[in-house]
Amino acid sequence: MMQRLLPIVLVIAAIGLFFVYTSPAYTGPVTEARLEVQSLNGALDAANAFKDNERKLTEERDALPADGLARLSALLPDNVNNIQLILDLDALAARSGVRLSNFNVGEQTTDGSAVAGEGEGLPVDTTSPYGFIDITVTAEGTYSAFRTFLEAAEKSLRLLDLVSLNVKSSATGVYTYDMTFRIYWLQ
Repeated sequence: MMQRLLPIVLVIAAIGLFFVYTSPAYTGPVTEARLEVQSLNGALDAANAFKDNERKLTEERDALPADGLARLSALLPDNVNNIQLILDLDALAARSGVRLSNFNVGEQTTDGSAVAGEGEGLPVDTTSPYGFIDITVTAEGTYSAFRTFLEAAEKSLRLLDLVSLNVKSSATGVYTYDMTFRIYWLQ
């Protein structure tokens, strides 16, 4: 009798052990670990896809000529360099025979409007891929020299818009021009 009862008791104990210990342990922490491994594998796949995309974009960028990249960087730089911009405008004006003065760099506010003030610590609207700032300047010179200056500014590599222009007349032929340029950069 004992020989027949022992296997039945062992089978019942094995079934009980499965339902009491093995099944909860397998469905609890093991399932959680499996889900975490799947999540981490997904993140690893995404990281590998990002690396592949980065490598392809780097190869495409490296295939571009260096002077083209320099021109593109000059067109839309990745930072605001007010001093260099003012120096560039002043150099354009000097070559054209126009004298610049009264530079006023505005700050960009979060709603996109510009206000007068310092150019340091500019608040930036992060929803846009580019930022802009308004620079107000006064120029003095003849009409032909001013036209030459504007043509040079138009042909310069730096992306800028003339958003306002006020001309004060003069009997001497040397006019005063109050201008506001809008300068752009990548954020």
